[in-house]
Amino acid sequence: VLKLLHISFRLIESWEYPSQTLIISNSLMVRNANQISEKLSDLKVGINLLITGSQDGVLSLDDNDSQQLPPYGNYYQNLGGDGNVRRNYELLACFKKDMHKVETYLTVAKCRKSLEANCTL
Repeated sequence: VLKLLHISFRLIESWEYPSQTLIISNSLMVRNANQISEKLSDLKVGINLLITGSQDGVLSLDDNDSQQLPPYGNYYQNLGGDGNVRRNYELLACFKKDMHKVETYLTVAKCRKSLEANCTL
């Protein structure tokens, strides 16, 4: 369960910077991008509380969990016009997939932690 929570936390953490670039790069999406950033922050806080509450707050981070994320390179440079719109849609498609993973991991963690949960995946 703790490993699933750590993976979920890292996935959410990895989207903090890209969600900010959505806010900056597209004024039409500012409201939605702000909502994404707020939800990511809420999820991160919630998962951190679950991690802290598991095993009496003892965290056992593997070496892999403490590695820094690779640099983003030139991916977020301004392409102008349709290039930015296309890139934003690509980012949102990846974001949707990753958040589906987080949802699945949290569902599995809930099922493993609680015997009373009605768990059918």
